[in-house]
Amino acid sequence: MSLHDDLDARSALPAALGSAALVAFAFVAFGWLRLSSRSGTPAGDPVAILGALLIQAAVATVTFAPFLLAVVGVVARPTPRVVAGGAALVYGVDLLVTVGTTLATGFPGSVGPLVLVVPLSTVVSLLAIAVAVWLAYHGGYERLAAAAEGADRHPLFANLPKKSLGPGLSVKRGLVAAGLAALVGAGGLVAANGLGDLLRAATRAGAGGSVSVTVTGAWARNVGIPPSQFPVEWLSEASFLLAVLFVAGPRVAARDLGKGIAVIVGVQSATVLVPAFVASARPLDLWAPSGPLLAPLGDVFLFVGIAVAVRLALHGDGPVRTPTGGAVDG
Repeated sequence: MSLHDDLDARSALPAALGSAALVAFAFVAFGWLRLSSRSGTPAGDPVAILGALLIQAAVATVTFAPFLLAVVGVVARPTPRVVAGGAALVYGVDLLVTVGTTLATGFPGSVGPLVLVVPLSTVVSLLAIAVAVWLAYHGGYERLAAAAEGADRHPLFANLPKKSLGPGLSVKRGLVAAGLAALVGAGGLVAANGLGDLLRAATRAGAGGSVSVTVTGAWARNVGIPPSQFPVEWLSEASFLLAVLFVAGPRVAARDLGKGIAVIVGVQSATVLVPAFVASARPLDLWAPSGPLLAPLGDVFLFVGIAVAVRLALHGDGPVRTPTGGAVDG
């Protein structure tokens, strides 16, 4: 069975499951360490605590595995069919997990229309990755340059360093791909937030009260972002997508992994530190979940999972695959 020309399901599925388990373990272990550091070791039966941690890790693995499988698919061949199939898979599994975990908590009344919006954040992330990979490695940059009639030769681009970021990825190509794809990611989150607001308003008008879904767990993301957060989110998305491009090419080496982590941590930490130094409204807590040290960790964990999945699925055995339609100097 073949998912498409470049990806065999026998390597893709185990790669997605293994990397998903790695990411899930990282999130759960990090959450456990933060909880222990704040309140000490939780009291209770150690077996029950261990069981709860294993359940959390299992649910997180089930959530991450379809996403990483879809990412491997779009990295290998970001065609409309592959992207649409991956988006449908991610949305469906996320929706089932959200509803299932909510019902398992014993609050079935909290499942309302808003639950339909919860998986959109993950779907938007997949679409942004697909756009970035298509632009950087599969001919999208060339089509964009042709449509813009030489806009890539603007003095702004001419002043960029000529050094390559990796095989088939110049500085110009990488920044354009990550920047434009980040518009899709950040814009999609704003749209998801707007859709969530509409559903909340419709629910209040129809039922006289609010119906919402609260998704717990370290891996859960909020349903979109308000428009005011778009600039900061765009920077964060761009850093994450540029990091993904480092490992989406014809190789996944340790130095590419290190460069990606450095970009994510550097950019996302700066987005927290710079506003705090310019106009500090409150004391800066370095160890807060939204602080400069911990805020990038979620994207770092996910990036490492993507790198592992791509390495195992596309570069584990056989010849090294080369991207189609990409030029180093483009």
